[in-house]
Amino acid sequence: MREKELTSRELKAIQTKNRIYKTALELIERDGFDKVAIGDICKAAEVSVGLFYYYFPSKNDILYEIYKQADNYFDTEIKNGLKPNSYPDKIREYMESYIKFVSDDGIDLIRNLYIPTNTFFIEKGRGMQRVLKILIEEGQAVGQISDHMRPDDLVLYIFTVLRGIAFDWCLYSGDYDLIKKAEPFIDMVVSYIST
Repeated sequence: MREKELTSRELKAIQTKNRIYKTALELIERDGFDKVAIGDICKAAEVSVGLFYYYFPSKNDILYEIYKQADNYFDTEIKNGLKPNSYPDKIREYMESYIKFVSDDGIDLIRNLYIPTNTFFIEKGRGMQRVLKILIEEGQAVGQISDHMRPDDLVLYIFTVLRGIAFDWCLYSGDYDLIKKAEPFIDMVVSYIST
């Protein structure tokens, strides 16, 4: 069955939402989340304040859009782009991709995401976690990933480590190379889960 083609109006709506989102991220990266007002975003994106609120109920919803984009990225690009290595190596590559994704977003943006009230981290069924769970299940099925923990528990374990590394980076205001700092932690996790 063929997917329904989008109308020109639907395409324009998607383009407008993306323009607002990308403009907001550029301003946040340049000036910091707290210093960017919705009016600044609207002016730079050349949209009305009402149109901003149509797509994003609040400025925080720009941050939450990052989760949707991240899930989509991991569900497509990372899932399909992993090298055909062993499962421990695939999980290492997955974890490195996560840390790089965080690092690329920049400290100011990440500092606004890694807060205790942000429940998107623990939302069930997200693409990011789903991809990792599949890797773990496949790795356990071929005996390359230890089965001493259930796949869901291993996903939680790995994400607790990854989020902990990112949170530490926030605590230190991004004063160190996140990717380099994460390497020994990733090594430990991969060693722990491998058979």
